[in-house]
Amino acid sequence: MDRTRLRLERSLDVLDIEVSSLLQAHPSATEFWPRFAQLADELMQRSGVTDQDWLTARIGAMLATHGVEGRYPMF
Repeated sequence: MDRTRLRLERSLDVLDIEVSSLLQAHPSATEFWPRFAQLADELMQRSGVTDQDWLTARIGAMLATHGVEGRYPMF
């Protein structure tokens, strides 16, 4: 695994922990999504173009694991 992907994996681990915290602090979707999107957007900005589809899929799987309805990025 290349260094960029490894850094992204570590960042995804941190984001996964943040999702749990955000859901506890902001159970309403209208409160959760802006906060989550800010964190996910920062992660996406640190990724390369070739990693963005992979990263989007991983974020989607993470949200599904937490039972979050909706999709990132929100179009």
